[in-house]
Amino acid sequence: MMMKKIGTVFLLMLFGSALCEGMSEGEKFIGVEVNIAEVQGDASGIVKDDVSKGASFGLRLGSQNDQWRNMFVWDSFDSEYRSVMKFFLSLDYLFPTAGMVGEYNFQPYLGLNVGYMNYESIDVKADGLLYGGQAGILFEMTEYVNFDIGYRYSLSTEETLDHASEVLFGVQYEY
Repeated sequence: MMMKKIGTVFLLMLFGSALCEGMSEGEKFIGVEVNIAEVQGDASGIVKDDVSKGASFGLRLGSQNDQWRNMFVWDSFDSEYRSVMKFFLSLDYLFPTAGMVGEYNFQPYLGLNVGYMNYESIDVKADGLLYGGQAGILFEMTEYVNFDIGYRYSLSTEETLDHASEVLFGVQYEY
């Protein structure tokens, strides 16, 4: 158990230092996200692979340039039987496009995330490493406002939480 926590801290430090270096370049932003989430894990010691669906909400802080977006994300899911709180670092590659949808520029993206999660259910309390990937499209609505629609899938090292998947809708303001 101690090695898992040390490994989690090491990965967060390694990934975080790369993100912080990138934050000094590019446009900085703050944002929010609302997600349609599905969480699969133990609701108690008896029930295996139980699924909960609902909304999750998150906050974002990061930076981006023409090719890369990196961000810290705090996300919270709460349903009748379980809650999951996640704090993770995300790195996305923004594919170059000159595409327009109406008046709006857009960029598809593909990325990875790694972080920490806390999972609570009826008889289960656990925390551990969370890792996964995401893909989506980033729309530039104005010079300072971007809209993001995508899909995120995250796995957990903790036995009681199998995965979390989310269809995400995010808005970010560049400053």
